[in-house]
Amino acid sequence: MAKYFRLLIVVLLFTSCTRDDILHLLTPRLELNPRLSMDSNGYYHLKLDSTRNQTIHRISGYVYDTEEPTKVSWDSNLYWWLLKGDTVTNITKTYLNEFTGELTYVNLPPLLNWQDAIVPTINSASYVSDNDEINTVIAPIYSMRNDTLVVTATINEWNVTQTLNIVLE
Repeated sequence: MAKYFRLLIVVLLFTSCTRDDILHLLTPRLELNPRLSMDSNGYYHLKLDSTRNQTIHRISGYVYDTEEPTKVSWDSNLYWWLLKGDTVTNITKTYLNEFTGELTYVNLPPLLNWQDAIVPTINSASYVSDNDEINTVIAPIYSMRNDTLVVTATINEWNVTQTLNIVLE
């Protein structure tokens, strides 16, 4: 008897729900955590490192109500140019000199960019982990100071989007 009663409840529940109600139950929820302080206008603030070209910062968040592997696309409004001949990195090799016992540093020639390239300020995609977490990295450059970085996270299959406004200081 209890089995039929539960079946009746389930049938009544689904017949009283609209298509939009069912889709609302299935739509993932996206919550971003920029790990920055927010002002009274809803803008977050990131202090750029004046001693480096790029400031690396992680944005975290959660995607709830998904079962399968879910991709989150990331986008931002700011880009920068890495020009041909620009130094990409300087490499220093460190080794222990076997004869003197001293730690020795050797600076290798710098690695130079070989063609002009536009560089985004954010990683373009991430996947939801087993514990529903998402992460991406932003890396604005110091010359972007006083700009506002607009970060958008989207779950394309569901058209779920959240935007963050980050003032670069």
